[in-house]
Amino acid sequence: MLKFHHPPLTLMIDAMYDYALGLVLGLSLAVPPGPMNALIASEALKSPMHGTAVGAGAMSADATLMVVTYFLYQLTKPYSRYVYFIGGGVMVYLALLMLKPRANPRTGARVSGLGGMLRNYAKGYALGLTNPYQVGWWLSAGLTLMSIMGFMSIAGLFTGILAWILTYPLAIHAGKRYLGGKYEYAVNLASAVAIIGFAAYFIYMGLNLLTNTVLP
Repeated sequence: MLKFHHPPLTLMIDAMYDYALGLVLGLSLAVPPGPMNALIASEALKSPMHGTAVGAGAMSADATLMVVTYFLYQLTKPYSRYVYFIGGGVMVYLALLMLKPRANPRTGARVSGLGGMLRNYAKGYALGLTNPYQVGWWLSAGLTLMSIMGFMSIAGLFTGILAWILTYPLAIHAGKRYLGGKYEYAVNLASAVAIIGFAAYFIYMGLNLLTNTVLP
């Protein structure tokens, strides 16, 4: 009796579904307003690449958190509340940097090259590792994603993040080009205020968690 082997259409559909699910989850991690997008917006005023460098640092932090969550979840879970305090401190520092006057053109030229983008990458990486929202996402949705999905979902997730960190800085910089200096000042001020607001909220949440853990 002859057996007809059908093409692995079901496997292809499952892979596409997993990829699409990962893509949506990646956007759910990258798109919502928060301290990281505020920092990307502030740096994108210099150039789209500066904003993307911050986003690349954040994406590297996501990769690090993915590995830590997968292998060390049980060890790191008891200390997750302290991320609120560390993250709040990092955010206040970055907000103060935003509020400092911009360097003059000659000084700016010295920091706008590769060194400036590497510093932005480091800022994004540091903020990503200490951002309670980002850490919390990996300890919840990210952990679920890794436990029930496979490689295609992970690939889709990082594709979604990459798409955002490439397009968002372009949009911010285009606004500066067409709207001028007042737009730059407004974005910087709004970004700094947003980051300070998130810092205060996260520190408050950390105090609540610490108080509820310590007190009977």
